[in-house]
Order: sequence, then structure tokens, then C-alpha cells
Amino acid sequence: MENEFLERIGNLTSLKVLSLTYCEINDTLPVADWSKLKKLEELNLIQNGFEGFLPKSFINMTSLRVLKLSENHFVGKFDSNIATLTSLEYFNFTENQFEIPISFTPFANHSNLKVIYGKGNKVILDSQHSSQIWIPKFQLQKFSLSSTIETSSFQLPKFLSYQKDLRSLDFSSLKLEGGFPHWLLENNTKLNGVFFRNCSLNGTMQLPLHPLRELWSIDVSANTIIGEILSKNISFIYPNLRHLNMSRNHIQGSIPRELCQMELLYELDLSSNQLSGEISEDTFEVGQTIKFLKLSNNKLEGPIFTIPTNLKSLSLNDNNFSGKLSSNIFNTSIVSLDVSNNHLVGKIPSLLKKLSRLSELRMSNNHFEGFIPLELTQLEDLQYLDLSQNNLSGLVPSFLNSFLKFIHLRNNHLTGLSKKMFFGNSPLVMLDLSYNEISGGIQDMIEDLGYSKLIFLLLKGNHITGDIPKQLCQLTNLTMLDLSDNKFSGEIPHCLGTMPFDYKNLDPLLKEIQGISFGKKMSLYSRTSLSQSELKKEKASFISKKRIDTYTGSILAYMSGIDLSNNKLKGNIPHELGNLKRIHTLNLSHNDLIGQIPDSFSKLMQTESLDLSFNKLSGEIPSKLNILTSLEVFSVAHNNLSGPIPESTNQFATFDESSYEGNPFLCGTPLPKSCHRTPTIIPNDLDFDKDNDRLVDMYVFNVSFVVSYTLALLTTAIALYINPFWRQAWFYYMEFVTCYYFIVDNFYRFCNSKNM
Repeated sequence: MENEFLERIGNLTSLKVLSLTYCEINDTLPVADWSKLKKLEELNLIQNGFEGFLPKSFINMTSLRVLKLSENHFVGKFDSNIATLTSLEYFNFTENQFEIPISFTPFANHSNLKVIYGKGNKVILDSQHSSQIWIPKFQLQKFSLSSTIETSSFQLPKFLSYQKDLRSLDFSSLKLEGGFPHWLLENNTKLNGVFFRNCSLNGTMQLPLHPLRELWSIDVSANTIIGEILSKNISFIYPNLRHLNMSRNHIQGSIPRELCQMELLYELDLSSNQLSGEISEDTFEVGQTIKFLKLSNNKLEGPIFTIPTNLKSLSLNDNNFSGKLSSNIFNTSIVSLDVSNNHLVGKIPSLLKKLSRLSELRMSNNHFEGFIPLELTQLEDLQYLDLSQNNLSGLVPSFLNSFLKFIHLRNNHLTGLSKKMFFGNSPLVMLDLSYNEISGGIQDMIEDLGYSKLIFLLLKGNHITGDIPKQLCQLTNLTMLDLSDNKFSGEIPHCLGTMPFDYKNLDPLLKEIQGISFGKKMSLYSRTSLSQSELKKEKASFISKKRIDTYTGSILAYMSGIDLSNNKLKGNIPHELGNLKRIHTLNLSHNDLIGQIPDSFSKLMQTESLDLSFNKLSGEIPSKLNILTSLEVFSVAHNNLSGPIPESTNQFATFDESSYEGNPFLCGTPLPKSCHRTPTIIPNDLDFDKDNDRLVDMYVFNVSFVVSYTLALLTTAIALYINPFWRQAWFYYMEFVTCYYFIVDNFYRFCNSKNM
């Protein structure tokens, strides 16, 4: 039906505008049936899944002014079908599989072109025309181009040297040769935006000779630009500059004061360079317009400078800043603050409560000490809190009045949990209290969490005691549970096996939690949401495959695991745990678990790491475990297991002796002990039957002799004890025998001495 509809369109000879946007037709265009659309002026086929070559009938659409082909699967080169469309003014072919010659010679006869959008295609080197210089008949206003092929690098199209009316130029992710093309800025004084992100540019950045009064955005991030930031006359050359992104280069030196005080500068990103030195107090003016400042991943040092009051986002992480937080920061309207990985000291100021719009606070890996201020937990817009790797002490505060979604407090000296920590329907997604000194039980906290949206619960390395609460099973969104290295006792709750631990349910949940749908552009610093880019920063450490891995960003969303190792858990392993079909890691090692390994573990088809070592498990290893094709790490070492090891097929062929050591009654490959017993060899002696009646069992003889001798001795002793006459006669007899042997012995000695 769709194909028939497309063919009938070809009969509409007077048609001027045809828009089939987002129809998902998923077909090829009619080969010849659109040749009659000679009056068509605008054709819009965005996001349909069209594939194959453009039909040759396009050569008849000579009136076409607007052509939108983006987000399809078109292939092929721009030959006669595009070259003949000389009336084109707007051409958008982004996100296809066209082969675009870098020379752009197919457009040599076009005179009306104003806009070309061509990102996400296959840019190719046109050896026949690459050195050819042709003078275009058109003057572009907007031009974008990038390539899905990263193996080649190109020179900028030579026709650009004749362009004098460009407003926007975007070559992001197109590998270019040489340095930044300063001549483009010289030739096009009406430029609004220049975007050369990830283009392999090298060399230094030079300022043009004349002002570019309409230029408001420059992005040269992710290149290999070197040298210092030239600031002399920068306010004169770029008087209306609002966005400057020079991040991820090799820029050195200090941050120039003149750059920071540009009147209209709205966003400045100099992160991930080699900038150094101190930033003086007067580098930024208190009342200037800058809203977003990112100086992270440099070598900046000294105290934190004066913060402009209009600032919304400040990223100073991964530097060498020292001292205390700048006091004027509490007079700003800041929404996102990141000072992690520095050398800041002192207590966390309670004045943070004045930052009523704060939604993200990252202060990890510093030297902050003291208690976590209660004022911090009362910021209603705060969604992300990271105070990990400091010297904080006291109790984990109550978050009853908070709408936090991410809490990171790992690697501190926190000693306990407050009462009533959360409200029942909390939006909390991540709770990381690992490596503290928390004691007592967690039942109250788990009950407070109730039916929250918690996905990651990390309590590793504390002193927590008591049973694992069954209320934990109410956290049905949980995908990562780490209770290892504590003092939990009792049995493993059977209900853990009824929880989904399914990362595939996380995508819609994370979108809901963050207030953003992937693919939709949204302000990074919305008061009610964290963006997708902030999810990329999110990370959690978890032991998997016998090593500590840090899962970050989107990878974190696909990790699921349970770690209950290094506790005092007892009882049998619940067979219900075999229902966790999507779990990647299960670690129950170093406990006091008994009983057999459940046969249901053969259903753990997506499990990559299974560690049951250092327990008191008995019985045989279930033979069906060898069907687990995803298993990369397996250990049942140091238990009381017996019998044969499962057949060495699939992944079980990769496990060595260390997976089974400490089980003396196990046998089979890869252990040296075979499961086949050696048969008893019977001697082939013809006289064996004849002499069999004369053989004596030496063991029976020895036992009989000892028993008889003992009985005779005891009988004699009892008789002498009861009858005094016999006892006196016995003593006389022993005296006579002693004297007799004394005389005989001495007589022989005397005779021997005479003979000598």
C-alpha cells in the first residue's frame, strides 16, 4: 500500500510541496514514477528509513528549491540526479550513507545554494578533482559536513576560499589536515558560529586582524591545539562572543584576565588542558554575565577565586586548588558546583543552605572534615550529592526533607545512621555508603526506603551487624546490591531470588528520574532535572570477576549484581537465587553457608561471575552448571564438596585448579585426582586354595594374644590380692628366684675373670 501511494504521487503534476516527514515508510523511492513532478519546489522525506539510490527521475525536478533527505539510508554518489537540480537553495542530507566528494564538484553549476547540511555521511577523497580549483556560483550562508569514515583526513574544500557570506560553519568530527583555518574568519565577517570540534587540528590559535562583531560561538574542543590563550584585544576582535569552548587540547599558561571579563561571555570551557598558576581574585568580576564556567582537569592552584554572582555552573574539579571554599560563593544563584579532586580543607559550611537553587554538589576527594551539615539535607532542589573520600565523621544525616536522587558518601569516617532517614516514596536512585565505620543494623533504613526507586545500594566495608532485612525485597528496581565486608549474620533471605535484578527495566526509569528523554535536547541545568551528560559521570565500584571494577555512565545501567561476601551468613543457599536469570555477578564467598549448591543455578544464563568459595558447602557440584555459557569466573574453592567436577564443556573448559582447590573429595579435570578407582589385583597363585586353611589373620592373632595376656595378668593380681597365703608364697618364690639368678650370674662372671 505504501509503494502504491508513492507511485500515485507521481501523477500529481501540479504538486509544489510534498512532505512525508517521520512516516517510517521503510522502502525505496519509485524509480521512474516521479518524473512528472516538474513543478515540485519542496520535498521533505526526513526520517523515513528510505534506502537505496536516489531515483534518476530526480533530474526532472528542476523547480526544486528545498530538498530534505536527512535520517534515511540513502546510498551512492551525487551525480547527475543532484547536479541538475540547479534551483536548489536548501539541501539537507544529514545522517545517510551518501559518498560525498570533498571537492564538492557536483555542485559546481548551482547558483542559488544558501544552506548545505551534510553531517554523518561518507566523505571521500575525490582524487580526480581534489587539486582542481573551481569558482562556485553560489554563496553559502550555512554549511556543515562530517564523515562516518575516520581513516582519512582531508584538506578543507577549496571552494570555501571564495565564500564571503558564511554565517555558520560546522566541520565537527571531520578529520582535517593542518591548523585552524584563520582565513575563513578573515573572509567571512558575518559569521555567527564556528564549530571545529574533534577535527585533529594542531598548531596555535591566532586572532583575526579585524573585528568579527557577529561571531557569538567558537568551538575548537577535542583537538591538539597548543600554545597559550591569546587575550590581547580579544574583547575588540570578538565583542559579542558568548560561547567559547577550547576544552580537551594542549593549551598551556595561565588564564588571561581579559578573556574572563568579556562583557557578553556566557559560557567558557577551558577544561582538560594544561593551564597552570593561580587565578587572582579580580580575574572575574562579581557582576559579570558569565553563567557556565568549566576549568576542570588542569593544573590550576591556589585559593578559589571570587565567583561571579550570576554563575549557574562552576566546574573546578581535578586541579590543585587549596584552602577553604570562597565565601562569596554563597551569594550566587549557582545550580551546579563541582570542586572534587582538589586539596580543599575545613568543614563543609552550613551557609550552603543559601544556595536554594543548588541541584548538584560534588566535593569528593578533598580534606573536608566534621559533620555533614543538616542544612545541606534541606535543599529542596538538590538532586546529586557527592562528599565521598573526605574525612567526614558522625552520623549519616536524615534526608526526610530532601529529594536527592544520588548520594555518594563512601570513604569517610561516618559511624552510624540517623533515625528516619528517608520517606517511603523517595526518588533516591543511588545510595553509596561504602568504606565507612557504620555499625548497627540497617533494617530501619531499609524500611524507610520502602517502595522507593533505589537502583544501586552499596554498603561495602562497614561494621554493620544483624540479619539482612527481608524488607530489602521491596526495592524491586534494585540491580546492584553490595553488602560485602560487614558482619551480617543469619540466613540469606529467600525473597532475594524473586527480585528482577533486570537492567533492561532501567532505561525508562532513568529517563523518568532524570526528567529527560534521550535524544531530546534539554537544558543541562534545569531546576528539576539532571541531564544525560550527567548520567555519563555517574559511577559505582563493584567486585566482579575477582577484581574491583568501576562502572561509569551508560555501562553502569547495564550492570547487575549481588555481593554478600565476607560476612557471617549461615544456612543453605536459597534455591530461589537461581531465578536471577539476568544477574551478571553473584558473590557469596567467605561466609558459613552449608548444604548443597542449588541445581537451580543452572538457570543463571547471563551470569559472568559466580563465587561460592570459602564456605562449608557439601555434596556434588551440579553437573548442569556447565551449560552456563556466559560464565567467565567460577570458584567453589575451600568447601567440603565431593564427587566429580562437571564435564569440561563450554566455559568449564577454561577453569583451572584454583576454582576447586581446598575440596579434598572432588575429582576430575582439571584436578590431578581421577574419579575412576584402580581395580584390586588378585594374585594368580595355583596353591592359594590348597594352603588357605593354614593362613592366619595376623590382626586377629595379635588382638587375641594381647587380650589373653592382659586377662591372665589381671587374674593373677586379683588372686594375690584376695588370698594372703598365696600372696606370701608368691613373695617367697620371687625372693628365691632373685637370689638364685644373683648367685648364678656372679658365678659366671667370676669364672670368666679367672680365664682371662
